[in-house]
Amino acid sequence: MLEKAAPKIASSTSKIIGYDVIITNEKGMIIGASDQRRLYTFHEASIYVIKNKRPLDIKPGYIDHFEGTKPGFTLPIELQGNIIGTIAITGERKNVEKYGLLVKKHAEIMIKEEIILESSLILQQAQQQFIKEVLVFDPHESSESFMKARCVELGYDLKPPFICLAVDINNFDDLIDSFCYLSNNDESSELAHQRLILDVLKEIQSIFDLKENISAYIGGDNFIILHKPEIYNGTSESRLYSACSQLLKRLDSKCIKAIIGIGSVANTISDIKKSNREARKMIEIGKKQKNKERVLHVNDYLLESILQDLNKDTIAKIQKEIQPILQADDWPDIAQTIKVWCDSGFNKVKTANSLHVHRNTLQYRLEKIKEMTKADTKDYRKMMYFYLGILLVELKMVE
Repeated sequence: MLEKAAPKIASSTSKIIGYDVIITNEKGMIIGASDQRRLYTFHEASIYVIKNKRPLDIKPGYIDHFEGTKPGFTLPIELQGNIIGTIAITGERKNVEKYGLLVKKHAEIMIKEEIILESSLILQQAQQQFIKEVLVFDPHESSESFMKARCVELGYDLKPPFICLAVDINNFDDLIDSFCYLSNNDESSELAHQRLILDVLKEIQSIFDLKENISAYIGGDNFIILHKPEIYNGTSESRLYSACSQLLKRLDSKCIKAIIGIGSVANTISDIKKSNREARKMIEIGKKQKNKERVLHVNDYLLESILQDLNKDTIAKIQKEIQPILQADDWPDIAQTIKVWCDSGFNKVKTANSLHVHRNTLQYRLEKIKEMTKADTKDYRKMMYFYLGILLVELKMVE
């Protein structure tokens, strides 16, 4: 772990104090240096420091006594009471000794952080692999009891019911670039990627606690939450929406822009993959429609879900029917008017209020729709047909 962190420790410490810094392993080999020419050379003074477990001041007159050593101050790096290497500052003692405790503590803290990160990554990868297995689980090919036992090993309970929540990060790549920039490129894009994953998981788990929920990163910009609902009524659903909104706010505070899809209740392990497909479909719908909603529940978008399963012939028929509307110069206004007109139950007052337009403006649009389509705007079937066509356009299923 020291060898992995040494280059970053030497570079960042040198920038803080303004003097050259080197890191050696327990054999006195330089494994990190602000002056790259000194890498992988022997630093004999470190052997003395490790052996005696105390700092060593190297004065100009003592240089000849220690191979590969420059004037400066060398200190031991400790981890859980063990000396694992040294950190040395190049310069006169009167100038660099005051930084001794600072650089020692800085190095030890960074190594501990690396260990914590490494441990978190190992657990995260195990969770990721397990969740992927759950999402392809087939009771005819795999053992449910085996899956539950594996889950217990990870500290979870895989006893249904669950509701699958899909979480997508819209600005994932931009955030990684930003993280690299903020760390002055000391951190690789791969490490920034892992830190971002752990940061998102931390926020998810702060809302959806580990006792009742299973959360994991599943690749790309996608995360998953297997939420265990408490009760099956409006209160439970309301709490779920509230939890999702809280999560989005926490992520927003870190400039992480997310969207959440919610599937139906999975009463068996094999149902989880169905709930996940529904949750993923909700995210697709949300991104295609580009509406303001960032929490989409499958129960609220059943119509859009059904449309995505239509065959090509049916889509072509609907597309033909809505051609007059598609060709309108003010297509966005006409499309929005038809949708709100249907949603408001053909009530002019409600429609005008929802559209934030005067009733005369609404009347003008309704007359225009009637003229274009040759259909009565109070003909429920015709209007719903146009409504479906508009949804297909928003879902990018027709052009």
